[in-house]
Amino acid sequence: MKNGVKDVISKKEAGAASNYSVPAIDKALDVLELLGDSASGMSLTGISDGLGRTKQELFRVLVCLTERGYLVRDENQHYRLSTKLFEIGSQHASTQNLIARATPHMERLVSLLGQSCHLNIVVQNKMLVIARVECDADIMLTVRVGATFELHVRNSGLMGLAMQPDHFRKQYWKQAGLAKREVAVHEDKMSQYREEGIAEAESPVVIGVRDCAAPISGSGSSLLGVLCVSNINRVGEIPEPYNIAQEVVSCARVISAEFGPVESQELLKEK
Repeated sequence: MKNGVKDVISKKEAGAASNYSVPAIDKALDVLELLGDSASGMSLTGISDGLGRTKQELFRVLVCLTERGYLVRDENQHYRLSTKLFEIGSQHASTQNLIARATPHMERLVSLLGQSCHLNIVVQNKMLVIARVECDADIMLTVRVGATFELHVRNSGLMGLAMQPDHFRKQYWKQAGLAKREVAVHEDKMSQYREEGIAEAESPVVIGVRDCAAPISGSGSSLLGVLCVSNINRVGEIPEPYNIAQEVVSCARVISAEFGPVESQELLKEK
């Protein structure tokens, strides 16, 4: 009898929920979620086919989302997500708290190294740059705040992906569309990053630049962000005696300590 009552209540709740559905909002959210899995964007026809809706009922939704800045339409008439959702996410209180606590430590790191640094967070399946501190050199490398990129295309992104749970990584590789061989190479690299606590490698996007990226952890070892220094060598400069990677790890650990105790462990192997 009790089970029968529960079934009736659940059906009523489901009916009530459907009564509050807003078709236009449903369509807009469907579009955003669909395009979130498409790195290259989609045409109106592709979106229509993907959602099982007519072009006529989606056209006005796409126009509205584009005018509000959530979508970008390219010269091929393909729609893709803009960075607006990521920018909204970066305004979250927890993100602002991370920036506020990390910035003084980042400033000291920049002063010590003479190199700019930036702070990233994982948002959905991408990395978002939320803060940067520039050095006072005449020539420097900086990354635009608000820039986003896929996790597997840069060293800091791989560091962020390496610190995610297994189920997150498996789901990420499904949507990334890479061959199994490529995924295996990335997983081997990330295993090393997790073990050493640092992603130190030549930049895959800028020639002559070496990235050093370290994770910032909260309580329970949850990933809060990734601190990165992209090191450039200027002609005539004498390399400093300290190790850049060690300083980046040290800074990341100090920032992590702002959010909870940091376990005492060796993060870098002897080289």
